[in-house]
Amino acid sequence: MPRTKEQNIAIREERKQSIMDAALQLFADNGFENTSIDSIANHAGISKGLLYSYFKCKDDLLYQILTSGMQKFSESFHSEMTMEDFVAGIENAFEYITENRDFYKLYTIISVQPKVTKNIGVLTNEYDSLYHNMVDLFKRHFGEQRAARELSLLSVIMKGFSIVSVFSDEQNVIPVDSLKNTIMDLIKERYKF
Repeated sequence: MPRTKEQNIAIREERKQSIMDAALQLFADNGFENTSIDSIANHAGISKGLLYSYFKCKDDLLYQILTSGMQKFSESFHSEMTMEDFVAGIENAFEYITENRDFYKLYTIISVQPKVTKNIGVLTNEYDSLYHNMVDLFKRHFGEQRAARELSLLSVIMKGFSIVSVFSDEQNVIPVDSLKNTIMDLIKERYKF
């Protein structure tokens, strides 16, 4: 019996995700520049030609991985969020970071490589949307001047947590769960929750 249109779409999406997962692992382990299309195709168990039927080039593949990851990360941070929603979103973000270490390892490595970020443009539009939603919330809650300081502080905290979380196994310096709990306590206290 031939497949239905829906089955073909589902198979195509599953294969595309499999390619993205293989590329993510290789990019995170070996770096973007050191990962070839051939190695991605081999790791995904497909031909190079089939890979190109899903992605135009390696930059397109990277861009789609970053966009997908940022969409998932930013789901909790909508334009009408309250401060309670925001604090819950931060807690979800910490979980997402610890559960998706390869993505955050890649994101961290990519974000400090101007040549790579220039090739793919702004990392994603999702980050811009997330940032604007947070700016709006912080302006409503704190006023314009304090909002900028709070966002800068939060950005440093999140980036620091991401780095410690991603590289903690290699360094064994700080227990990630303890750090997450400490940061959440500080955030709740600072924002009065």
